[in-house]
Amino acid sequence: MANLPEMSFGHIGINVADMEPMVKFYTEILGFKLTDRGKGGGANGPELVFLSRDPEEHHQIVLVGTRPQGVPSTINQISFRVKDLSEVREGYDKVVAAGIKDIDPVDHGTALSIYFPDPEGNRIEIYMATPWYIKQPHRQLIDFNKSDVELLKACEEKCQSNPSFMSIEDWKTKFRAKEV
Repeated sequence: MANLPEMSFGHIGINVADMEPMVKFYTEILGFKLTDRGKGGGANGPELVFLSRDPEEHHQIVLVGTRPQGVPSTINQISFRVKDLSEVREGYDKVVAAGIKDIDPVDHGTALSIYFPDPEGNRIEIYMATPWYIKQPHRQLIDFNKSDVELLKACEEKCQSNPSFMSIEDWKTKFRAKEV
């Protein structure tokens, strides 16, 4: 099979049962802007809500009012990358202040993350990538009572003591060479 051309991720569609709590969550908690809203299928179809945080993308998320009440989502998680740990912490503080339950702060070695549910139980992740690689899966809870400096130092020391440790740049070289 021939290789496909280079691709990047564009957007995700989420089937929802109750549109308004989802719109409120994605706009007020995660900072998306509503870019369009309407009915699909020539005005006879489901409600569609288009959301984006990037002016280069009309929509990064489309919420589609097609999921029946009581039917669980099939999404495992939706992950949003931020530039550094202070932004992960900002996300953590915001979801705590919003009263969201089941917040899970996790150190993966390769990333520092927080996980939490949206109003319909879809798992959301806000994460920063670290400059280190260790074999995955790896999971250790983060204690946000510690400073960012302390958390990053602990992550680096843990990674360097792991037998699979390498810099993320070395891992990328192996990836490009198809050695991973």
